[in-house]
Amino acid sequence: MRRKSDQVGPQGVILLNRSYREWIGWLFLASLLLAAIVWGGRLWNTVSWHLEPKTDIQLYIAAPGGGIEVESIQIAKSQFDAQGLWKEMQAVSVRKPQSLLPADAELLEARQEGSTLVVSFSRELAQGQYLGSNQEIALVYCIVNTMAQLPGIESVRILIEGHTVESLADHVDLTAPLEPDLTLIITQ
Repeated sequence: MRRKSDQVGPQGVILLNRSYREWIGWLFLASLLLAAIVWGGRLWNTVSWHLEPKTDIQLYIAAPGGGIEVESIQIAKSQFDAQGLWKEMQAVSVRKPQSLLPADAELLEARQEGSTLVVSFSRELAQGQYLGSNQEIALVYCIVNTMAQLPGIESVRILIEGHTVESLADHVDLTAPLEPDLTLIITQ
C-alpha cells in the first residue's frame, strides 16, 4: 500500500521516506542485539563450564565377566556429588554396551548419614538381567567404589526404591553399608 509520503522510483519501485528506513534499521539492530544476547548466553554457559574448576575421579565400571574396569575422568566441582557421579557412570555404560550397569536405572535419592552415603535406585538396577555372583559383585562395587570418592564418605548403602533389599541377585549382602573394594579391579 502506497502512502502519499512515499515516492515511486524508476521501474515502479516504491521508495520509503527516511523515517521508515530509520525505523526498519533500528528494528534490524534490535534483532541483532537480541540474537547476540541469546547466543551469547548459550556460549557463556559453555565457556563457564570449561572454565569451572574440575576434580579428577575414577569411574569404576562393572565388566561383563565380573571384575571392575577403571576410567579416569574430570568432573566439574559443581557436579561432584552422587547425582553427578551417577550421570557419568550412565554415560560410560551407554558408550560401553557390554557394561553391566542398566542404562534405564535411575538414582532416586542420595543422602549422607555420618560417613555413609545412602543411595536409592529405581528397581531397574535389580531387574532385567541375569547376574552371576561375579557380575553382581562387580555391579555393586562399581557403584560403591565410585560413590565412596565423595568427600567424607567411607561406605555406601544401596537401597532399591527407598527400601532395604537383601541383594540384587542373591550374592551380595546389601543390608549393611559396604566399604570400597579395589581388589576387584581388572588390570590391563
